[in-house]
Amino acid sequence: MGVMLRWFLGTCLLVLPVLSGPVWAVEAAPALTDREIVERLTRLEGGLQGVRDAIQQLRADMQQLRADIQQLREDMTRQDQQLREDMTRQDQQLREDMTRQIQQLREDMNQQFAQQFRLTLAVLGAFTALVVAIIGFALWDRRTMIRPFERVVKSLEADLSTNRQRVEALLEALRSLGQRDPEVANVLKQFNLL
Repeated sequence: MGVMLRWFLGTCLLVLPVLSGPVWAVEAAPALTDREIVERLTRLEGGLQGVRDAIQQLRADMQQLRADIQQLREDMTRQDQQLREDMTRQDQQLREDMTRQIQQLREDMNQQFAQQFRLTLAVLGAFTALVVAIIGFALWDRRTMIRPFERVVKSLEADLSTNRQRVEALLEALRSLGQRDPEVANVLKQFNLL
């Protein structure tokens, strides 16, 4: 209201000197009749009524502007709230999507580790079977290779046992002969058989 009053007073101060005419004029103003004064006052009152109407219109416009500003604030608050809710929903959806993707990635990694572990076990099993087969083959081959030698050694041992008895009998005979013949005794002594 203070601004409006100032505006009204400022307007009146500007309008009154124009309406009253210059004070410094040399000519004297003609005398006015009561009727002219009443007409001028009526016009002035009509002008003031126009100013009052303009002020009332200005007040109505300002009230409408305030209402529009309030409505704009409410709209902005609603839009801000809606935007926050949308952002919260999007954030929640993004978190859920990321959680699902991380879970899927973990499951995929677990499956790959399980496959890798099974493959490692299969390779290790195949390698173990191969090593066992090679060792088994080597043992089997060694036995089959040694058997003929064992037979030969057994037959040689049997022959040696038989020949040993003969050699011992021959040595006994030579010792007996060495007691009678000094040359045979010398030969037996050289070979440490006497």
